Amino acid sequence: MIYRFAPYGAGETLKVRFSEISSSGSRYELSEIPAPETGGDFSLRAPAQATCVLTRKSATRVVLQGRLQAEMILVCDRCTVEYCFPVDREVQLILEVPDASHWQLREIEYSRDDLDIVPLREPVIHLDDLFRQHLYLALPVKRLCRTGCRGICPCCGVDLNIETCRCTQVPVSSPFAVLAALKKK
Repeated sequence: MIYRFAPYGAGETLKVRFSEISSSGSRYELSEIPAPETGGDFSLRAPAQATCVLTRKSATRVVLQGRLQAEMILVCDRCTVEYCFPVDREVQLILEVPDASHWQLREIEYSRDDLDIVPLREPVIHLDDLFRQHLYLALPVKRLCRTGCRGICPCCGVDLNIETCRCTQVPVSSPFAVLAALKKK
C-alpha cells in the first residue's frame, strides 16, 4: 500500500506511529515537504519531495529506506550571488525507541553500525522533520556558485566574475609581513 501526503496546515507535522507500519513494509510519498522558516541557511525553489519505505522490525525498531529530492537556493560564499543546488540523495536509517537506561547519563562506546541508528523518545516518526534534517545534511561545506568563482573585490566590491576591478589595489600591510621578511632572509 502506498500512502501519499500532500501539503497540510502550518505547524502540523506528518506523524507515523510504529503500530501503523507493516512488517512487510509501508511506502510513503511526500509530495511537498515545507521549506524551513525564512532567514535560514537556504530556501527551496519548490517544495522538496521524498519517497520512503518503512519496515517494522520489532515493536521498538523501524528501518527507513528512501530518497529525497529538492532544489535548494544557496548564497555563494565568495560572490554572494544566489544559485541553485540540486539534492538527490538516498536516505537509510534505523529508527529505534531504546529502553529507559539509554537516556541516562553514562559513558557509551559506539560502533560504526550505531551511527545509522536514530533514537526516538516515543514510537512515532515525524517524516517531514526527518527529511528536512537531511536537507541540512546535504548542504555543501563551502558554498560556491561555480568551481572557479573569483568572488568580489575587497576594495571596491565589484563582482570579479562579471567585470574587472578598476580600483588600484594597494596591498594591505599584513600583521604577518614581518614573518614573510624573515622567511626571505
